[in-house]
Amino acid sequence: MKSVFKEIIVWLLTLEAKLVLMRFHPKIIAVTGSVGKTSAKDAIYSVVSKKAKARKSEKSFNSEIGVPLAILGLPNAWNNPFLWLKNIFVGAFVVMFRYRISDIQYLILEVGADRPGDIKKVCVWLKPDIAVITRISKVPVHVEYFNSPEAVAKEKAYLAHAVSHGGALVLNADDEAALEIGRKNAGKKVVTYGISEKANIKASNYTISYLVKNGI
Repeated sequence: MKSVFKEIIVWLLTLEAKLVLMRFHPKIIAVTGSVGKTSAKDAIYSVVSKKAKARKSEKSFNSEIGVPLAILGLPNAWNNPFLWLKNIFVGAFVVMFRYRISDIQYLILEVGADRPGDIKKVCVWLKPDIAVITRISKVPVHVEYFNSPEAVAKEKAYLAHAVSHGGALVLNADDEAALEIGRKNAGKKVVTYGISEKANIKASNYTISYLVKNGI
């Protein structure tokens, strides 16, 4: 019963999120990777929000239910069915009456995968203007579900394939798996960053600093 209820909730929230995107056309910057997704999302938001009205995924709202919640600006209701029903009602209010969304120009979304197919499901309807791929680990993050690093890279690549016409990929030049995704999307604009010589945007004169608290 719980799984059926969850499927209904995911379907309804996804429908509302689709309608919001169709009606208000915010620019979408979507971030994925095995590591660094949340930090990259927060960094992008800190820059974009200084120039335009923006919304970002809260915490780790990066799943098939988290992404619609982020788009609609709704909280996680956890195991409370009444709060999920409230989310559905408020989501409809967002669509019909522009509640807390009409002035949003950018959505900075985190997209993750616990299992094969997670990103693919989201990318059926989410078409980002910019996709950022941070780093793809050589050891699968969710080792119980992904058989190999190649399987993880394949899942992350769905976000790159979903980038809208005229959009761009932002890739980690220090990660060969991320660069390979760029090579497989040759028709899209690709911008790379990192510390290697081949990066379009290269970091230099960097240092590592440590914050010491309570003498530790």
